[in-house]
Amino acid sequence: MINAAFIRGCKPRAKMYEVTCEAMPGFILRVLPTGRKIALVRYRVDGKDRRHKIGQLGPDLSIEEARRRAALLLAQIATGVVLDERAGQPPASAPAPVKQAEPRAPTSITLRQLAERFLRVHVEVRLKPATAERYRSTLDTVILPAFGDRDFRSVTKAEIAELHGTMRDRPGAANNMLSTISSLYGRIIEDWELAEMRNPARGIKPFPMRRRERFLSPEERQRLDLVIQAGLRMPAGRRGHLDIESVWALDLLALTGRRRDEILTLTWPMVDWQHSLLNLPDTKTGELRVPVSTRVLALLRHIHEQADKPRIGYVLGKRLRGLNRTWENIRAAADLHDVRLHDLRHSFASDALMSGVPLAIVGELLGHKQARTTQRYAHLANHVVRQALEMATERIVDAVKPVAALPPAPFERLSDAEWARIKDKIETTRGRCGGTRVDLRGVVDGIRWVLKFGAKWREVPPEFGLS
Repeated sequence: MINAAFIRGCKPRAKMYEVTCEAMPGFILRVLPTGRKIALVRYRVDGKDRRHKIGQLGPDLSIEEARRRAALLLAQIATGVVLDERAGQPPASAPAPVKQAEPRAPTSITLRQLAERFLRVHVEVRLKPATAERYRSTLDTVILPAFGDRDFRSVTKAEIAELHGTMRDRPGAANNMLSTISSLYGRIIEDWELAEMRNPARGIKPFPMRRRERFLSPEERQRLDLVIQAGLRMPAGRRGHLDIESVWALDLLALTGRRRDEILTLTWPMVDWQHSLLNLPDTKTGELRVPVSTRVLALLRHIHEQADKPRIGYVLGKRLRGLNRTWENIRAAADLHDVRLHDLRHSFASDALMSGVPLAIVGELLGHKQARTTQRYAHLANHVVRQALEMATERIVDAVKPVAALPPAPFERLSDAEWARIKDKIETTRGRCGGTRVDLRGVVDGIRWVLKFGAKWREVPPEFGLS
């Protein structure tokens, strides 16, 4: 039986599902992936399934009231009374035939109208400015020109897939279009409940994107530094001149691995001098507390002193607007045309990993919320592991190589002087038996030979007279 306790136990799943009440066949509970729970009545007319939505369960509609309305509606259907969907009550007119009138065609709502609502209540409220601008641009230039004047229910999966395919030469833009229209229909179907339909963008496979990884080598960093130093010496107004604020921005980007806007919008109240932290309130992944090195802290102190130690305002003195163009000029002068400004962040991660910093710590330094985001640098971490392995094996080999690789020293027999010092003691051990006289000097050398080489007695050379 569907009651309050039963409803509390119905948890949302990845897909919408329905439960039929055993005590009142025809009374249905629908659970949406968002967690919303809808009460419905199901019945048949002329052999066809019909459904009537009672409403969303909550403060305005209890399960008891929904059950009462469902019982009333089912009774009306059984007696052939036309439903009044607004009040759930039979009309004052006479009973109608059991065959229910066909529902009127729903009022047409264009996708353009819903896109305006989507931008107003979702995009502009919940998304970061850059992401919101990308959504708005994709809607204005791609989605609405194709489907904007159509009823939103008429757009099919095949049409969206076809539009996606026509953009195959721009896979990034094509995938942005797909995610934008999928998000739009997600709001229409799940949040606003304007239609019981499947998201037409679901199941369309995005184009594979090749991750671009570009890391600066030490030699390339030196080339960039030469261009930057020359630009600082160049008089203002001359081609190649660089403002000190732009150079400070590039230094902070290179030494912290932060994103461009996180440095350009950095203010002095965000700098925690005592704990060597940057308190960033609004990053791509939310609020972050980013540790910085002593070199970065020294650079910040220098900038602070140059600006007469302000307590408020931007660290760079102003909100720089042309850093991308400045970087393009620098990389062109250094003949590094393929290095983007964002590659300073990738290079920071690369240098950290090549210095032996664990992959998980690099993720913390970059502010990654998901471990899989840092996995793009895993192959660099593998290089560090390989380097450590080589160092370990070389250390082991170096420790044993002098013993294992050099040939053993040749065996030297007792000299006359050495034999003279022990001869009397050795001769006293000779028995008084007859027979062949044994060369005791040779016996001693034979024993020494066995001990030196760890050999067996049968392997002693015959010149020692032991065979």
